[in-house]
Amino acid sequence: MTVLFFKKKDTGAESPIKKKVADMKCRQISYVDTDFTELISEMKADCKAILKLKPVNYYAVKEQYIMAHIYSDAELSENYVFFTRAEHERRTDKSDYYPLDTETVKKALAKVGIIL
Repeated sequence: MTVLFFKKKDTGAESPIKKKVADMKCRQISYVDTDFTELISEMKADCKAILKLKPVNYYAVKEQYIMAHIYSDAELSENYVFFTRAEHERRTDKSDYYPLDTETVKKALAKVGIIL
């Protein structure tokens, strides 16, 4: 039996936001699982919807949770968030990148003990 491996072609069709966040610092925060589609619709309307989420207790069993990937530049002037939902350590859903203002990022990080 012969198995051939092919390298995936790079089409160069990467979105401009993905190129921006590649150079930014990423902080990951685990939140208690909620309705993912509702969260995404709220984030499209207002970026402060991230503040409604509750961080997962460090000692709790995390079978279902929402992971927020917060990307920021050095001055926190440009910020983006990307959400993934995980069940039993497998990613089940993911969102687009949403812009965040500086105050919202500071408040979201302060909820988990990161004071900037």
